[in-house]
Amino acid sequence: MKFDLVEPSDEQAVVDEERPEDPREGAARGVHPRLVMASARMRSRIRDDLASLNASLGMLNEQIQAVQHREGSAAADTDAAPPANFRSGAFSRPSDS
Repeated sequence: MKFDLVEPSDEQAVVDEERPEDPREGAARGVHPRLVMASARMRSRIRDDLASLNASLGMLNEQIQAVQHREGSAAADTDAAPPANFRSGAFSRPSDS
């Protein structure tokens, strides 16, 4: 099989030159402009939602760390000795003797 290299005809070259490249289209040619605008708005909204979500999660993390710090310092202040009526043997496994 033999293939010949063919240059585009003058008519094809003119048709390609008449249509300027739209920077919004990018690599997807033939996509409807309203679809391009809708996807750009969607990306913008998602970006904004992610930014607010990130801020909310940051505040939640600060609250959790503050509570954990308070609970940790409260646990350190308590007496580590068990009460007199605590029976630790009640929680052990029975022996097979």
